[in-house]
Amino acid sequence: MAVRAHRLQSAKPLTISRWWSSGYHGQPIAFVSQSVLFYATDDGLRFHDFIDKDYQQCTTLQANGQGVGVIAGNADVHLFAYADYQHPPVIHLHEYPTMSEVKQFTNGAELEYTAIEFSATDELLALSSAPDYLLTIWNWRSGMKLAQCETSKKELVEIRFNPNSWNDIGILYRDQINFYTCERRNDKYTLFERQLPLELFNQTIAHNRPTFQQLQASDRKKIADVIRLYPSRFSYTLIDSTIGIDQGASVKLVAFDAENEEAFQAYVDERVELVATSFCWGDTGYVFIGTSNDALIQIILQFDRERQPFRTTLFAGEEASKTANSLEMFKTIRLHQQGLFCTGSDNVVRLITFDKNDGALQDVNNVNDIMELTSKLKSIAFNQSYDSLFVCSTQGIDMIDLLTQEQRPVALVPISLGKIIDVAILSPASELAITVRDKGALEAWSMADGTRKYSTNIENQTISHIAANPVLPLIVVTTITGYFYFFEVDTRGFRLLHRIRVHSSDVRCIKFNSRGNILISVGLDNSLFIMEMKTEETSAEDMFHIIYRTDLEGEPFALDSDDFANQRHANEAPNETQIEQDDEQNGNLKEKLSETRIIIALTTKTEKHGRFLIIDFDWQQYRETRNSSLTDTIINDSNTKIITKTVFAIYDTIEDFLITARNQLITIGGKVLRMCRIPDETGKAGKLISVEAQDSLAGLSTPGGYLYKNKSVPSWILGVSRSGILSIIRASNMAVESSVPAHSSLAGGCHKSAWSVDSKYFVSIGEDNSIVVLQTKYAGRLMARNGYSSEEYNRIMRTLQHMPTYDNTPLSLYETLYDRFTTYQTKFQNANMTPPLPPKEDASWVQLKEYEAALQHLDAHLTSKIEIRTELEHIRKDIRDLMAINDKREEKAKLDRREFDLDAEEQDRQRKEREALINKMREETITQNLIRLMKREVIKQQCWDAMSVKARCIEGIINPIRKPSAPIVVENYPLVPRSLDELETIRQVIERRRIEIAEKKLRRQIFADNSDINGTEGRPEAPVTENEDEHDKQVTRSTALIGSVCNEFQVDSSVLYNQFELYTQEQKWTQIALLNDLIYKIKEAFNKEFENVHQRKLQELAKIRERNMRIKQINADLDDPSPVWEPDLTEKEKPQLLFEVKDSEIKSERYYTPEQLRILEEQRLNEARRRELERLDNWRERGLNDMMNGVLQVRREDELKKEIPKPAFALEKAEEDWTDAEKQAYQQYLQKVKEQKEEREKLRKVLTAESVKIIEQIQESCQTFEQVLSQLHRRRITAQTAVLQEELKISRIIFSLVKDRLILQLEDTYENRAKFLEAKVQDLELSKRALEDALVKVDVEKRRLKAEDTFDKQFPREFADVPSVLQDSLKRLLIKRSKMKQPKPPEEYNPYSARQARLIELELDRIQSEADSFTNAPTNIVRSVWDRFVDFRRKRTELERQLRLQEQEEMMIKSLRSLRDGELNRKNNEFDQLQNNLITTKDARIDDIVDLYVQIVLRQGQVEIEAQPAELAPNEYRNTDAELIHRREIEDLNKSIIESANFKIRQMDKSKGVINDITSMSWEKEKLIYEIADLRQRAQDITFLKVTRNIQEYLACPNDASFEAQKQREMQMLEATIEKMKERFAEQQVLKEEDVQKLQRDNLSIANVTLAVDEALQNANVNLYERKNIIDQRIIEQSKVEQRERMHQVVRRRRLVDLAKAQAQEVAYLRAEVERLRMKTFPALVQIEH
Repeated sequence: MAVRAHRLQSAKPLTISRWWSSGYHGQPIAFVSQSVLFYATDDGLRFHDFIDKDYQQCTTLQANGQGVGVIAGNADVHLFAYADYQHPPVIHLHEYPTMSEVKQFTNGAELEYTAIEFSATDELLALSSAPDYLLTIWNWRSGMKLAQCETSKKELVEIRFNPNSWNDIGILYRDQINFYTCERRNDKYTLFERQLPLELFNQTIAHNRPTFQQLQASDRKKIADVIRLYPSRFSYTLIDSTIGIDQGASVKLVAFDAENEEAFQAYVDERVELVATSFCWGDTGYVFIGTSNDALIQIILQFDRERQPFRTTLFAGEEASKTANSLEMFKTIRLHQQGLFCTGSDNVVRLITFDKNDGALQDVNNVNDIMELTSKLKSIAFNQSYDSLFVCSTQGIDMIDLLTQEQRPVALVPISLGKIIDVAILSPASELAITVRDKGALEAWSMADGTRKYSTNIENQTISHIAANPVLPLIVVTTITGYFYFFEVDTRGFRLLHRIRVHSSDVRCIKFNSRGNILISVGLDNSLFIMEMKTEETSAEDMFHIIYRTDLEGEPFALDSDDFANQRHANEAPNETQIEQDDEQNGNLKEKLSETRIIIALTTKTEKHGRFLIIDFDWQQYRETRNSSLTDTIINDSNTKIITKTVFAIYDTIEDFLITARNQLITIGGKVLRMCRIPDETGKAGKLISVEAQDSLAGLSTPGGYLYKNKSVPSWILGVSRSGILSIIRASNMAVESSVPAHSSLAGGCHKSAWSVDSKYFVSIGEDNSIVVLQTKYAGRLMARNGYSSEEYNRIMRTLQHMPTYDNTPLSLYETLYDRFTTYQTKFQNANMTPPLPPKEDASWVQLKEYEAALQHLDAHLTSKIEIRTELEHIRKDIRDLMAINDKREEKAKLDRREFDLDAEEQDRQRKEREALINKMREETITQNLIRLMKREVIKQQCWDAMSVKARCIEGIINPIRKPSAPIVVENYPLVPRSLDELETIRQVIERRRIEIAEKKLRRQIFADNSDINGTEGRPEAPVTENEDEHDKQVTRSTALIGSVCNEFQVDSSVLYNQFELYTQEQKWTQIALLNDLIYKIKEAFNKEFENVHQRKLQELAKIRERNMRIKQINADLDDPSPVWEPDLTEKEKPQLLFEVKDSEIKSERYYTPEQLRILEEQRLNEARRRELERLDNWRERGLNDMMNGVLQVRREDELKKEIPKPAFALEKAEEDWTDAEKQAYQQYLQKVKEQKEEREKLRKVLTAESVKIIEQIQESCQTFEQVLSQLHRRRITAQTAVLQEELKISRIIFSLVKDRLILQLEDTYENRAKFLEAKVQDLELSKRALEDALVKVDVEKRRLKAEDTFDKQFPREFADVPSVLQDSLKRLLIKRSKMKQPKPPEEYNPYSARQARLIELELDRIQSEADSFTNAPTNIVRSVWDRFVDFRRKRTELERQLRLQEQEEMMIKSLRSLRDGELNRKNNEFDQLQNNLITTKDARIDDIVDLYVQIVLRQGQVEIEAQPAELAPNEYRNTDAELIHRREIEDLNKSIIESANFKIRQMDKSKGVINDITSMSWEKEKLIYEIADLRQRAQDITFLKVTRNIQEYLACPNDASFEAQKQREMQMLEATIEKMKERFAEQQVLKEEDVQKLQRDNLSIANVTLAVDEALQNANVNLYERKNIIDQRIIEQSKVEQRERMHQVVRRRRLVDLAKAQAQEVAYLRAEVERLRMKTFPALVQIEH
């Protein structure tokens, strides 16, 4: 069971409150006065008063955790409003500078507001977001909601009041702009909406350049009116047109070329897409709209007219025109008296000026670049008087004085680029908070008011963390590459002292200890570093020294450290000779006896649980070790006296932790806080014990976050969640006392925080770069300077101040290593060895140490390596000699070259690598082959196996030798099997169609029977000529009426609808299904015929093979070597052949594996063995040879092939020696030879005739098959025709269905539009009547006010008690009108005319309030009388003001009534036109149902033509003007046309020669004219030729060779001069090098002297530390007596406290006993009642 940890003492109360917040990153700004702007920062508002340009005042208004959304300001009345993020949200209205809340506005949104804005008078509008999208207008003076309506449910771009009239509101979206007019109906206000889609401004553009003649013929003045030659680097395209409210645009476009005024283009048929980005109101009823493609749209709003004039100006800079990219220069536009200010995506502020055209579209005059920013530009705004322009960007707010056109040198709100990633608070004396951004910016913020004091930037680095020294003004900044930057922060700014790369990758955590003398860091390279800050050193590299490094067994994610008393010294016996010391010395002593505990939380990939690594650092042992060593000490893990490491397991999920006691932790994970105790098994290596939680609290409001502690407030812990909630946690029991919202969760929550050392401030930064500072109040005390004495602290500060600034010099370790590397490089080069790589200048500390160790190892073995290398060179030389001798030996005596390879292991390694590479390539090849096989199987399955009828063809049988022509090829129809669902659908359709046919037939029969019954009486029976069913079948089977030739394939088309019966959509869909089935059947029918022909071809090929066998035999008998044509099926006819790969098709050599070669060899041997056995014992062949001479049948051809043997005597004797018998025998031999020749000739003729006959039979068979195949080809064409005709019918039916649907949609659109217009007309009529009623009420109110205007008569009665003299004075004051001064000059920069009236009204109110002052009262008047007079005068002034307001309202109502009249007339006209269109559409739908598309098959010889060209649209053309004319008439007409054309051609040939002669003569004339001009120009050039000195020299030379020789001599002289100068330079260089060597020798001598001084200084330091240790030991002995006395006092006080508690408990028990006994003596009331 875990032991409960020691509880902390009861904590004093800790309160926390917001101090200030800041953080500008480009959000919108607003103004509350001429010199005060504000913006939203997370959960508050930040105000900047810049009336003093050198120093601005900043204040913050907090929103109490509700968040701040959109903002708005009214500089005239010093009001500002903002919307919070409550549910539902509330708009708060405050007054400046008191910051008091005036009103709250609710019920305007369900979730969030997207915009709020003040009008020029007393109105406030707000627009909500999804899901309601409400536009609400309030009167902020009275708090009354004037109007509310729903808007378009789209993403908002911008919303604006009309500065001249609050009744007009504009809302801009990306694809449209909505205008709302607020009108008064009786006592209510109504918002009227008008939408203008940007599609109305999308124009069609084509690129065609007109000729000069067309320019001459065009209206040049009209183009000149549109085009202006602007003196700017921009070119413009102007588009002037007018648009209707709900109609398209009629456009005329003209493009301007800045280089040539006469070169322009007309644009037609290219779409220009406009996407709105910003808009602003003009002064006299027009609006500017900026788009993303650099187009500026001007619209004159005239809603009482039919069309609205507009102008589109396209801007394109030279750079943008070259790259074809848009500048997007209208991201924000604002109107000024000077022109239109706009901002672009290229972060440039531009000013567009116009030519003033009152009441008309403005003409652009010029475009100027005002300002260019390096950061992302967000928006621009003007102050109240329009004399300053404020540019908002991600780098702050810049101000431009428009009076002087000068920019403020320093930004009004300066901000650095990048995201704030960490924060630190300097020592309490500095009162500064330091933030770092990922781009490398460091900023110092004042804790008093939040102003930025100074900043600096670290170039080319990405920052990760920052840590501040708790005692000194020193910060450490880390980067993601592991660099540490040490900065000193003073009143002048940041000063870089030192830079070192510690980690090789990003730093995860970094922290100073409580005393500030060590710096602990852990990184993603899984390493921990401890860096000591040696305050006695004077150089930065010696001051910040690494004393310990270790590897971590996981990835760190949290780090904490704390200082505790060393337990091994806590139990030592006190010395009686202690003396008293002050608190500073006691603190210094405790620090020297303390130890630092470091805990790192790790995550491991191999284990499911995490780890706690605990490192105890003993300072006393470390100092003893350092004092005993003469050099800097780097602690190893083996030194357990100084470093003690323990690892514990973590089984709970944690995100952060804190050390609250030596063996106690508090962790946070999710919403749970846990108090954990560390076991006492510290120092036992290899034992992994888990850290278990003692107590847990699941009471946090939001999960995750960080924990923070403070030495001055040990009883409290602050926890900040990632959502921005700051919790105050009691350290004793982990109870959450209170929570404060530091950041808004909608803004991203909290990122990092920091707590000051004195616990006074808590700084937190948000994900949106906001900075929130909270102030804590706690009755605690902080030890002065954390134990440092004043002298020691001042000494350290002086050391820091005198420390030189870092100048990018490398580390001394790097310089030492580089010098050693240079030495080794020389040695290696001398030994002909490859030297080691030089150390990298940006290497980390670990890498430099590893390089140093490598050099030490190299130094130890360098001599051995050189000796081995020399021996290897000798061995290599001997081997080369042996190889040369071996090459001279004979072939049999030569050794293999591999015998000379000494490295057998290297050979084996290379062999293994080759085998591995071969196996890898083999596996890759097998994988690729498997992929290809898989693809082949998929393709084969989809395109072959799944086909019920495979695709193939039949080619004609043509002998290529006899008839080299292309054969006829007929393909079949490949068919995919139809699914069961398709077959079932077709079956159902056919059944329904047959039922329908039967029903129709039965209905006709019933109708005929009824007609016969009704018509039998009084009417003779009609003779029955023919059966009606047969007639219907003939009509149905008619090819012309069916519209295709499908009947030729004997397919059932009886279920098809007649083309004249397709009226309904159901019939058309049924017809499509039936036609698809018919197409499938046609293909099946043709495939049957195709199969029959294919079988016939196979039979023909079999017959041809049999005949070819006979032909081959005849050729063999005739000894004819000519080849025999053997036809066969091709791959197209037999596609199965494509799946068989023959060996002859493979071009590359086949590869056999050893196993395959073995199998092939075995097969070959078995076959040879089998043949040998058959040859040895074959009784069949032996019997055939012995009995029948080797043949079964004796053929005549074989007998004739045998030669008659010549008699033997003819070969042995000469002819003179023959006998008569021999001569007779020889004559018989000759007779037999002659007869044999004759028989052979006869047989040859017979065989030749037979061969010719067989060939003719084969040819005849081929021709017969060709005829059959031709018939099949015609059938294929017919089938394809039928299929295409049926598909054409399907296409026409689908077109009719689509057309029906479009007509229905158009009809619905017209009906909906008509309903909308009808409601709109009714609304307009109601509005008109309401305006008339309001006009009547205004007239009544005016008469009432005029009737009440009796103040002149009431004045004598009201002031009857006043003397007449004073009464006359008051009468004059009552009649006197206030004279207003002229407005200030800056106000003339406001572009809106209504602003002047507003200023006059404000000025009158100010003058009236000044006139009501008692200082302006007549002399000798009583204060009460003057107050009565002021009230009387105010009533009269208020009555006059109300009368003026009524007159203004009357004028506004009259203008609105005239506007309503125009709109009502226009809507009525549009409604009438829409009704006519609706009737026309319905008629078109009925006509389309009746007028059917019928497909007719015409016979050959008939052509369909038009009698005259059709000028109607395709959907209106009904073939009414078509005629059927015989083909002969058409051919006769074509012949006459051809004859006329030939006659015309002959005439043109005659005139062509004359024209050519005339043209050639004109060309010759022009040529002569040009030659004359050239000669005149040449003569003129010769006259004005300037003869220079070079020309004179050239002319003085007799020829070109002498001129060139002269030039050559000059070049030689110049080269000689250059050589002399080079020699002089070399001599000077030698002298300078000698001087440099002399200076180097002097520097070396000075360095030797400095080394001696350093050794003397080290000896002095040793003596100093010896004396210091002696004094420290004395101090320890003197303080033991005091410690013992304090211990006795603590024990005595503890005993007294325990005794008091025991007595208090006893007293409480006795009191309870007395009370119990007293209650026994009283009777119970319950018993008395009973």
